[in-house]
Amino acid sequence: MAEALGFQTVPKHQHYDIIVAGAGPAGMTAAVYSASEGLKVLLVERFAAGGQAGTSSRIENYLGFPAGISGDELTERALKQAKNFGVEILFKRNVEEVQSLDGGHCVTLDGGDRISARVLLLATGVSWHRVEFEGHDELLGRGILYGASRFDGVAVTGKRIFIVGGGNSAGQAAVFYSGYAAEVIMLVRGPGLTQSMSQYLIQQIHDKTNIRVEPHTQVTGVHGEDHLEQITTTSRPPGSPEFTCTRDAKALFIMIGAVAKTQWLPASLERDANGYICTGRDITTWSLDREPFALETGIPGIFCAGDVRHGSVKRVASGVGEGSMAIAFIHEYLGLADTHS
Repeated sequence: MAEALGFQTVPKHQHYDIIVAGAGPAGMTAAVYSASEGLKVLLVERFAAGGQAGTSSRIENYLGFPAGISGDELTERALKQAKNFGVEILFKRNVEEVQSLDGGHCVTLDGGDRISARVLLLATGVSWHRVEFEGHDELLGRGILYGASRFDGVAVTGKRIFIVGGGNSAGQAAVFYSGYAAEVIMLVRGPGLTQSMSQYLIQQIHDKTNIRVEPHTQVTGVHGEDHLEQITTTSRPPGSPEFTCTRDAKALFIMIGAVAKTQWLPASLERDANGYICTGRDITTWSLDREPFALETGIPGIFCAGDVRHGSVKRVASGVGEGSMAIAFIHEYLGLADTHS
């Protein structure tokens, strides 16, 4: 399908200066800055560009966009910029194996293609954490959605929708959909939003008369024939009896954090207990006399940036900043003059 739509799926060369795995904010930033300095860059994306940021209906805390910008629009601009600088982009391909060689690294893609690079940057991001409740699998994609898109706004006009999650992505979606839906109900397992959401979003949610936050609440079931029609929720407020109710719902958007899928990486590449990749000072085993660079992993010449990195701040701007910082360290690793800005 990707080939039929005109996307590149096969690498043009056998060797690159840098291979970037993942086309989220961190990966695309790194690819753009590397290519702008004349390096041969391959960007490999297994699903769709933009990562979780690409599903954000509105991003308002990103520098240069005072009125905000949707995740898919920001992604589209970044892709055009990458192509303008000559970044080679492979869509719908997955990096399945990494082997370190003298002077570089060999990457095996799904399908068996083998390519090499002097440096590998891991910016694969994270995947939405899935939840389990009665009826989930039957109605997934038919009213139950992971993430949110601005294109869903018209479909929920005048209806009641539910959003599971208390982070920034959930808050951005709630504010956006409040302009379409009659009622937006946020279901939060914890006591509220203050511990997981930026203050500017909390204030916007407070100012919207059609957004309601229900703490200590989770989905326990969904109902419908061909499409979601109702959801059942259970509330367990401290010191109060458990309360269960079933309500009509047009859509259920789930945004409850993410998981790092890094099992495919070499066993020698150090990760924390949750699978996030350790870099810099967080590395406990290191093989060289020099200290590792700040975003360098336990394998020299393999760097990591963005959400999949241990200790990263899960924000679009932070991913962009890490992508930029990673390239500065990669240039130093490669012995290039620091011309990046």
